[in-house]
Amino acid sequence: MLFTQSNTTTGLTDMKKQISFIAPGQTAKALILVYLTFSVPIVLLGVLVAFIRYGSVELSTVFSALLLNAILGFILLWIACHAYNWVASRFGGIEIHLSDVPEEA
Repeated sequence: MLFTQSNTTTGLTDMKKQISFIAPGQTAKALILVYLTFSVPIVLLGVLVAFIRYGSVELSTVFSALLLNAILGFILLWIACHAYNWVASRFGGIEIHLSDVPEEA
């Protein structure tokens, strides 16, 4: 669904568009990198707590936690993209409103 509507007060063009498909592989790859930037500090905090509690933490534990976090995150994001595509094809996608940026004077 796409339509254009003129805004008479500013002379700008407004559009409504729907996201009808999300590429699962590319989206999961991009979002997992964003997700990891937030999960690395959380994993490191968990390692710090484990170190304080037990006195030592193996380095392999840290890497396996980050790797498992990345793999599971990628898989779950990939599944979520497929679920969104299925829902969007049957009921419509997320609708966004786009407008032209006014030129600076």
